[in-house]
Amino acid sequence: MGDPANIDIGWRSALMLAAALPVYGCVLFLLLRSIERRASGFLAATLFAAAFLMTPQILGYANFYTVWPGLTYFPFNTKLWIPALFYLHAWCLMHDQPLGWRKFLLVPGLIQTIYYLWAFTALGDYRSKWAYDEAFHVPYIVPVESALVIIGVGLVVVAIARMLRQYRHYLQATQSAASDFDPRWIVRLFWLAGVAALAWLLLEIVDVWVMSLSYNEQYPVLLLMIVLVAIAGFDALSSIREPFPKITAPEPAKDSPEQKDWKAESHSLRKQVQDEQWYLEPRLTIRDVATRRATNETYISRALNKGLGITFNAFINGLRVEHARHILTSSDESLIQVAFASGFNSKATFNRVFKDMTGETPSAYRRSSAT
Repeated sequence: MGDPANIDIGWRSALMLAAALPVYGCVLFLLLRSIERRASGFLAATLFAAAFLMTPQILGYANFYTVWPGLTYFPFNTKLWIPALFYLHAWCLMHDQPLGWRKFLLVPGLIQTIYYLWAFTALGDYRSKWAYDEAFHVPYIVPVESALVIIGVGLVVVAIARMLRQYRHYLQATQSAASDFDPRWIVRLFWLAGVAALAWLLLEIVDVWVMSLSYNEQYPVLLLMIVLVAIAGFDALSSIREPFPKITAPEPAKDSPEQKDWKAESHSLRKQVQDEQWYLEPRLTIRDVATRRATNETYISRALNKGLGITFNAFINGLRVEHARHILTSSDESLIQVAFASGFNSKATFNRVFKDMTGETPSAYRRSSAT
């Protein structure tokens, strides 16, 4: 063991530590909050694993490994945990079923941690560890780890992209406030993770297969990665404000569809929703409408799809936009007042939906109607 006086927390260690501490703060906050506990728990684990992975660099730049070379093989390496944890976070956000076989996605990370714990505790002093590192770990284990991470990241990218498409379709079919739950923030998190993963992959390819990089040469990429992780953590905290709708299997229709006049059914549905102004409820769902009409979600969805050719979300937002157009031309209420009075949860959602359906913004529509 060296002299602890040789520990030097210079600007490189301090800067990386300053970027890592907010990540651990996000982890703690996610674990303590009661919203989306399963999804938040897996997100907290993902952020922790990503920040923990950077610990050797923080310690290395501060000369900890020079003072305590026996720290070699301490299980800081969490690369195989991160893709699985991130996938499970996204899956739990959109589903409420048990994990089932998906829990076995954590096995590679568990094996990796057990391996490093074994190497850290069983190989003896640092001289034995360094000899093992040169003879076996670097030529055999490191390439396998890198390949597994690349495969894991690729599979997660494909799986989450498919999951997002399915979730957006489900929201359009069942939620009147689909845009409020649209997983845009997951896409942002996904892209941040993708940029961080790409930076790491490039670093791995160069370091393992092209040329060995020194700590100082790796530093800019490592700092970028931990900053991206911190940004992702704060973005997630600001986005998970309420429980997300969960994908459920559609109920079988109780009525015989071949005997129905779906156009008449859809007109009847539209009249009731409009007369009773259900569309003004910001969180109205297809289940709410089905319950009030003593039927099921599948029947309502089929009436809208076959009778009007639209989704539930488009149906409700169409009525809201009609309501808003009337207010815009008959009063001088502010846009935020019009938005809330028409069943929208925010001005941003109101502006986006109104322009999508009319081709112009609410303020432009009001000006054109006044001339």
